[in-house]
Amino acid sequence: MEQTTGTPSLGFLEAIKKAADNILKFQGRSRRSEYWWTMAIVYIVSIFLPRIGFVLSLLTIPLTFRRLHDTGRSGWWWGACAILQGIVIALYVYDVFSLVSNGLYGNEEFTMWTFVLKYLLLFVVISIYRIVLIVLCCIDSEPHENIYGKSPKYISQ
Repeated sequence: MEQTTGTPSLGFLEAIKKAADNILKFQGRSRRSEYWWTMAIVYIVSIFLPRIGFVLSLLTIPLTFRRLHDTGRSGWWWGACAILQGIVIALYVYDVFSLVSNGLYGNEEFTMWTFVLKYLLLFVVISIYRIVLIVLCCIDSEPHENIYGKSPKYISQ
């Protein structure tokens, strides 16, 4: 039987370099250290330079796909969250536009509580889904080759 052994974690500079080298690559796999060091930099930059942080966060989408691949999951776990968020934003814009243009504030059927509760519920659903994504990105690599490629962490002996 083939044994696998893990290689040490990537250091900060090595992880950032690896992420930068594959910045637009959706295929393959990425290790936890590559993912988390890069995400830490993006979050820190976002605090001080929000516009640059936003651009950097868009550039982490392929990295997130590769991280999910490393755990044996499709990158569409991230895609489903993005689609859900897009739908919620579209619904919100539509509702606000309808309220303003049709003057529904005086309508007996409309209450501000139903409006607020609807979007609060959708916010909670999206937040739970994002927590699930964080947990999936925390899971250790699959030790063997999967449909997304060879393990960047485990070496078969």
